Amino acid sequence: MPNISEIQKLDIEELARSSNKSLNAFFLYRKEFTKRVIASGMKIKMTELSKKAASSWKSESKKVKKAYAEVSRRVDDLLQKRRQEKKTYQIVYDTNMEKVPQEPEPVDNLVPLQSFPPDETILSLSVDDITYLCSIGINANLALTPHQFYLSK
Repeated sequence: MPNISEIQKLDIEELARSSNKSLNAFFLYRKEFTKRVIASGMKIKMTELSKKAASSWKSESKKVKKAYAEVSRRVDDLLQKRRQEKKTYQIVYDTNMEKVPQEPEPVDNLVPLQSFPPDETILSLSVDDITYLCSIGINANLALTPHQFYLSK
C-alpha cells in the first residue's frame, strides 16, 4: 500500500469529483486498495476484495490511518465549499398564489394611527414590551401592516 507521502499527494480534486459524498478514511483506503489490486491484474470478487481491504486496514499503522483521515477531511472541506458556492434557490410557481390577496383587506373595526395628530403619543411599546405583555396573557390588540399601524377601537 502507499506510504504517507503518496497518501498526502492524492488528488483531492479527483476524489471530490468522483463522489458528491465525503468518503471516510477507510473508504479512501479501500478505493486505493482496489485500484492497486486491479492494476496488479488479480482477478478477485469485490466481496473478497473488501474483506482483504478491511484486513489490511486493520494492520496499517496509526500514521497511515491518520494520513487517510487528513485526506478525507480535505475532500470533505472541498465538497462543503462547493456546496456553499452552488447553493441555489428554486422559485416555484403555484397557481393558488393568484387566489391569495396581495394587499391586506381593510378591517372595519380598526382605526389608522396616522389619523391622529403626529405630536400626540398614543402608544409607545417596544417589541420586548409587547412580547412581555403577550407572555403574561395581555393582548395588546395591535395589528401591524407593512405601511400602517392600527389600534383596535
